Amino acid sequence: MGIGSIASAGLRYIRRGAKIAPDFILGTGNEAFTQTMRNTIKNRAASGQSYWQAVGSGIKNGAKAAEKHNGILKARDGGFWQSTWKSLKSAPKKVAQGWRVGGKLADRAGKTGFSKFWSQFKGAMSGLGKRMPLIFTLMVILPEIPNLFSAFKDKGLIGGLAETGKTALRIGAGTITGAIAQALIPIPFVGFMVGYMAGDWLMSKFTGKTHSEKKAEAEEAQKQQQAMMQGYGINPFGTPSYNGINTQPANPFNIPQPTITPQELMAMQQMLYGGGMTNPMDQDFMAMTSGLNRLNYQC
Repeated sequence: MGIGSIASAGLRYIRRGAKIAPDFILGTGNEAFTQTMRNTIKNRAASGQSYWQAVGSGIKNGAKAAEKHNGILKARDGGFWQSTWKSLKSAPKKVAQGWRVGGKLADRAGKTGFSKFWSQFKGAMSGLGKRMPLIFTLMVILPEIPNLFSAFKDKGLIGGLAETGKTALRIGAGTITGAIAQALIPIPFVGFMVGYMAGDWLMSKFTGKTHSEKKAEAEEAQKQQQAMMQGYGINPFGTPSYNGINTQPANPFNIPQPTITPQELMAMQQMLYGGGMTNPMDQDFMAMTSGLNRLNYQC
């Protein structure tokens, strides 16, 4: 197979993946993938495959099942986004319907008070559960909105679009690994979350930190720098003071400065101008005995 053929095949796979991506990431396409992959692994003996061979076959069969599921949505509602909008509009109606059905069942069973309320609540949650793909869509998208908004605001259109692409890669990788992990770990929701976090973490090593994470780190570094500079200003060894009043600006290098009291300053002045330090030979023993220290007074 030549380079041209490989490139052409790769482009076809990219187009097929992009076509089913919205339903796979935000809809129920990943559920069809997981169920098909799980069945392939479960029935591996009939196919004469080992466990890991069945895992590979399950991934391929799951991808085909996701494509088939996406085709059904397109034929029924016009596509994933149309199906999601239909689900959004019908969610309140389904919740109210579940609440009424739960209430009627409670009345037939003679339940009152909290027992009736609990039956109504379960009915409402059943109606909401039928819209779980919509709930998951909101759970995935909503936490990313502040980050994307901040990227568009701080970096403009190009930076915002780049951050959107990074976010899509992380969510896509998380959903794919989540669907695979859910097939391998058949514990409701647990397998998917483990796989999703692993995929998101791995892709983040490729895409780098989000704009919000970088911005938070920069703000924290700035706060630490400001705190450090303020620490220099309040260091008692960095600024000489008299009677509690600073007379010099803070030492930016934090090097201890010598301090003296007014009394010590006066004593030093008396020694300098009126004491033995006026004539450097006054305290010299040989000068005193030879009379050299008196030459200054004989002139």
